[in-house]
Amino acid sequence: MYRSRLQRLEEKRDMRVATLVLGVIIILMLVLGFAGFKFLPKLVNMLSNSNRVNTDKNDLIPPPPPALNLSYSATNSATIDLNGQSEPESRVYLTQNGESKGNQTTQSNGLFIFPEINLVGGNNLFKLVAMDSAGNQSPSSVVYTVEYLSKTPEINIESPQDGQTVTSKKLNIKGSTNPQSKLLINGRWIQLGITGTFETSINLNVGENSISFLVSDKAGNETKKEIKVFLE
Repeated sequence: MYRSRLQRLEEKRDMRVATLVLGVIIILMLVLGFAGFKFLPKLVNMLSNSNRVNTDKNDLIPPPPPALNLSYSATNSATIDLNGQSEPESRVYLTQNGESKGNQTTQSNGLFIFPEINLVGGNNLFKLVAMDSAGNQSPSSVVYTVEYLSKTPEINIESPQDGQTVTSKKLNIKGSTNPQSKLLINGRWIQLGITGTFETSINLNVGENSISFLVSDKAGNETKKEIKVFLE
């Protein structure tokens, strides 16, 4: 087909314009692509926060009560760490004997920790509540009791006396200790009475006999004592 000189000039001009437009598009795509990598996390975060706000407004369900992972009821340590679990990303509030001990935010898996809680002598009563991001508050947790015992248990040996000489092979042993303690005499468990009294007997060998007493409480405190009895 015959094309005039004017047509050919217009075609060349259109070609140049198309090339220029294509180049600009490519440059814009590169710039937007680079910027996208940089700002994409912020965009995702903004969208996520927006969705969370909308979700929070519609969330009327309170979280369940927080729970502590507490495997003991007594300790001889003056400070303890309290670990537990609640609704993920909620805020957990702790009280000790009715006094506020602050709050901690749970992790994405729901775990939380209150580090280095100072104990008072005797019973320490802990309660927790949780509050989610929508402001819903959980019911109170059960009461967790931790008894702080710093003193070692006492033991009173009424008979025999240390260094005593006897003539009978069978020896009666009597005494008393703290009612809630555990008593071992020569490695053998001895049952205590309601008031902490004990009475048992052992067989002696001729000559010197060592009798060991080990008293321990539920917090792990121990008292050791040893006496010697001689059999003629």
